[in-house]
Amino acid sequence: MANNCLIIGGEIAALRATKDLIAYGISVTLVNPSNELGKISKMFQSGISDFAFKKNVLRSHLEGLESNINLNLMNNAQITKIIKNQYPFEVEITQNGTTQNHVADTIIIATGFEVFNAEKIEEYGYRYLEGVLTIFDLEMAFQQQKIPINEKTKRIIFVLCVGSRTLKDGGNPDCSTYCCSYSINQALRIKKEFPSIDVVLMYMDIRTVASHEYLYNEARKSGVLFIRGRVSSIERAEDNLITFYEDTLADSQDVLPADLVILAVGGVPLSDYDEIAMNFGVQLTPNRFVKITDKPVYTSTPGIFACGSACDGVKNVPQCLSEGGAAAMAAIQFLAEKTEK
Repeated sequence: MANNCLIIGGEIAALRATKDLIAYGISVTLVNPSNELGKISKMFQSGISDFAFKKNVLRSHLEGLESNINLNLMNNAQITKIIKNQYPFEVEITQNGTTQNHVADTIIIATGFEVFNAEKIEEYGYRYLEGVLTIFDLEMAFQQQKIPINEKTKRIIFVLCVGSRTLKDGGNPDCSTYCCSYSINQALRIKKEFPSIDVVLMYMDIRTVASHEYLYNEARKSGVLFIRGRVSSIERAEDNLITFYEDTLADSQDVLPADLVILAVGGVPLSDYDEIAMNFGVQLTPNRFVKITDKPVYTSTPGIFACGSACDGVKNVPQCLSEGGAAAMAAIQFLAEKTEK
């Protein structure tokens, strides 16, 4: 059996596919555009139940992986040219300024997603208004035990769907799936650790995936206030941030002061694989994710598979794990069929 698979990506779906293929005896070249494996996934480590990326899940997929003789790990690497886009595939890979050609018998696209850049919504003041953070900034503060909350903090506002469900350039027209649950989890954590602080969530619709509806109910019971509102702008006035919003239930314009405003940034497809995907002959969805054909994880190019948030839209951790395993099995089947011919 041919035993060479090229996997593009370094998040949980890519790690699952890599682990399964290596266990089956197939060598893997893992082209990771980041400087470390699971970089974005690590931001979910203190999150909620099965939705969160727990430390033990990350550890189980990384343990012994980088030292495995069947893995050629290439961090800080990109595919810069498609030399041959059919079996056997040949690509040009650039890593830290060095270029090499690589031949692969099958390919798995598992590039994950990119966090929406909140600076694109200038009216929210991210990066230049003190006290405006993203949910990932807040997560990092939790992990480093440097939460920007003190005895003077009276109100924290979460703004949901930042960069998701938007038709603005650079955004994602679809729901990013993780933001509501992730934000409510953070709001709950703040409310439990600092019960005297007013915690407010501004939302379009609450979309707590599957079993996470209990988070919404628990948050309401704990005193978290939910306002169905569209935030138009955020400004600083003396010691407060002033949030201007439309109350879409009351059909009125209003303002609400806060000490911190947390932007629930969603996920978007990686900007650098549009051209690569098209050069591979792989179709894209209108939203620039890889399009799946009539079979799960199968693309329009035989021998190339896609999984996780690279295909059809942003997904949560259990979905990515499942699709990573499915992509590995599809690759194994493809290799077996090629060997038999």
